[in-house]
Amino acid sequence: MRLQKSLFWLFLTPLFLWACEKQPEIIPSPQKIDFDWQFYLGDIENGELPETKTENWRVLDIPHDWSIEGEYSQENGSDWQSGFLPAGIGWYRKTLIWSPEWEKKQVKIYFEGIYMNSDVWINGHHLGHRPNGYVGFEYDLTSYLKKGENIIAVKVDHSKPLSGRWYTGSGIYRHVWLKIKDPVHIANWGVRVTMPDVTSGQSVYNAFVNIVNEGNSRKTMELKLTLFDKEGNEVSGITSEFKPAEKGDNIIELSGILKNPHLWSPENPYLYELKTELYQGGKLKDENIQKIGFRKLEFDPDSGFKLNGKVTKLKGVCDHHTAGAVGAAVPDDVWLYRLKLLKEMGCNAIRTSHNPFSTSFYDICDSLGLMVMNEFTDGWETEKAASDYGLYFEEWWKTDAADFIKRDRNHPSVIMWSIGNEVRKPTRETQKQLVDFFHQCDPTRPVTQGGIDPTRNMKGDNLPSLLDVKGFNGDGEEKNVLEDFHSREPDIPVVCTEVPHTYQTRGVYRTTTQWRRRDFPAMWEKQSWDGTMRGLEKRIYPIPDLAKNEVFPEEKCLTWYKNDEAFPLQITKKYEPYLYYQSSYDNASVRSSARKAWQRTRDLDFVMGQFRWGSFDYLGETNDWPSRFANFGVIDICGFPKDHFFLYQSMWTEEPMVHILPHWTHPGKEGIKIPVVVYTNCDEVELFLNGKSLGTQKYKDEQLVWMVPYTPGTINAVAKRDGKIVAEKEQITSGKAAGIKLSADRTKLHANRTDVVFISAEITDKNGIFCPMANNKIEFEIDGPAKIIGIDNGDPIDLSNYKTNKRRAFRGKVMLLLQSTGKTGLVKIKAHSETIKSETIAIEIL
Repeated sequence: MRLQKSLFWLFLTPLFLWACEKQPEIIPSPQKIDFDWQFYLGDIENGELPETKTENWRVLDIPHDWSIEGEYSQENGSDWQSGFLPAGIGWYRKTLIWSPEWEKKQVKIYFEGIYMNSDVWINGHHLGHRPNGYVGFEYDLTSYLKKGENIIAVKVDHSKPLSGRWYTGSGIYRHVWLKIKDPVHIANWGVRVTMPDVTSGQSVYNAFVNIVNEGNSRKTMELKLTLFDKEGNEVSGITSEFKPAEKGDNIIELSGILKNPHLWSPENPYLYELKTELYQGGKLKDENIQKIGFRKLEFDPDSGFKLNGKVTKLKGVCDHHTAGAVGAAVPDDVWLYRLKLLKEMGCNAIRTSHNPFSTSFYDICDSLGLMVMNEFTDGWETEKAASDYGLYFEEWWKTDAADFIKRDRNHPSVIMWSIGNEVRKPTRETQKQLVDFFHQCDPTRPVTQGGIDPTRNMKGDNLPSLLDVKGFNGDGEEKNVLEDFHSREPDIPVVCTEVPHTYQTRGVYRTTTQWRRRDFPAMWEKQSWDGTMRGLEKRIYPIPDLAKNEVFPEEKCLTWYKNDEAFPLQITKKYEPYLYYQSSYDNASVRSSARKAWQRTRDLDFVMGQFRWGSFDYLGETNDWPSRFANFGVIDICGFPKDHFFLYQSMWTEEPMVHILPHWTHPGKEGIKIPVVVYTNCDEVELFLNGKSLGTQKYKDEQLVWMVPYTPGTINAVAKRDGKIVAEKEQITSGKAAGIKLSADRTKLHANRTDVVFISAEITDKNGIFCPMANNKIEFEIDGPAKIIGIDNGDPIDLSNYKTNKRRAFRGKVMLLLQSTGKTGLVKIKAHSETIKSETIAIEIL
């Protein structure tokens, strides 16, 4: 028996040793270290590092934006561009406890984004300074770590608040990661993948892997690339051996073939997983895992943009890196909520105006099938805001651009680079340097730029373009501008980088067409034009009034709000009552209606597509105090779709739809003819009022309009295709406010301190009918493991705090954002308001 046992262990021992040999020695990397940072708002006395002081520090999680927590005030030093919220200086601190796993490893910290002018220390040793607030960076901690506690300290200097356009935020507002690496490892952003030949039959892919040797090893290593499909099956693989150089970078080139690839597109955003593994002596030393997509991009000056060989119009929007009530510290779930809304609208492309976004944004675009025009910066050497990136551009642009391109160049969603937007006082020399540098870092994508080429105020606007793709901003909305350029430069592809500029405030309607320059001028137009259309009349596409006389003369802005108080607006000029709210009909614009701009983009074959300004309402670019934003969005700042959302859905989607506006609650207007507008993508629509047909209209590429004498009740639109009813929509007259309807975009969250739920509160009458003009104050009570991270109502002139539990409804609605904590349980959300019935909803935290 003893002999049998000996033989058993004799047999098992080699297997055990072999298994141990194959076990990876790497520590899972990177590790997110967002939780439990300490924060102090203000500078440290005498410039001392905050390594031992603890008083007046609060504990919080990253991402964090301290500006969005502050009070709106004209005394903050910010302005109409940045949005009147406070800036200042802030300090962050986090304690890292030494781990035995760090022994003989490289320990690095990566910040995805700090706004702005950051300095980082570890145990009192200064690691570096980065002025750019939008580009991520990495520091090596290894040499300064010690057994026990190690303190990371970060100073964020946003003391010059006029630092950008538009609202920027302040603080460590994106994720932070800790990376534990072997001395020989894959560099940060060190795997670059190109696809020189993509077809549905097979695709060639090349990988350029940067292996960094920060030690002294010269031992032979093995580099292995494996491609997995969605089901986790291995579909391709490459292996190469190499001997690293003693110090520095080693670029290893590998090439593979994928048979019958699933091609990435907005309709089928198929992603493969690429695993890059680094072995030495059979032991796994490092790995990199990322999602990639196979697609072919073509940019043709005659036929426009082709994706996988198919002509595809870019149905795009311009978006910002901030998200309303959470400011710049945007949780991943908020990005997902917003991007899914845009996809539902029919959007297939986004321009990141005017800076790099968070890594999560691009990951979600990859997964949803949203193409991205990835924009580097708003300007170049000359500042557009008094203390913006222009102060640092000449010293830092190459470093920042290289990090930006390396970070994003493997995303299938990224189809173009943009090197600037309406740059102030640019030169062709700088433009050429940027174009050449972007080509050098990534020769697989074209380079464009937002605005007149080479943008505003540059001599030689009619010289041949240095760009791969010509971008048009506002002037692209004007008559014959696109056609004239194409006839002059027939070999340059064209895209509308910022077309059109239309306005709408959710729930507000005016039947008289209003042009921004004349009727609600922007800040710069007040200075130059002061309410006139001088010089613009013959260049724009007319938008007829919807009625001979204004049907809604009461739609004026006379009052603004802040924390339950109402304040009268100071009206000095005739257009000022119209500055802050714009009509949700398609009749408030700069140069063109949304309909006309898309019709031109669609019908001009040489135009690749358009990126309308904008998608969601965004903080900043206000109409001066006391507004916090203009009304460019097709979705309001809370996430509530406006009527334009459905207008674009009618132009950009195929699924049968119909939408009717305005709402049908207009007491005192009985008998007055109201323009009822219908958006649809169907063949015809029949309109009914209280069951009586008002006639059928064929859809002929335009909005449908009925002039309907107002009678309370139900007005509904019935849409047909091939004679069959395929979509219906109705508006019902509401009574007095009597209750609250709560709804959530999800019913379950994880107890991970990151998941977010959107809670919509709508004021209803006693029959549950939405009250579109209600402004009741709603207060929320939260019972359970969740916290409020934002609350808003969509009113551009309500300057109330975002981090409270109450808000006045605007046009009947309030949006509440809750985030899970680290505990499980049931969260009960109760909404109540004086004189109306309360409502409760529950969310489960798992």
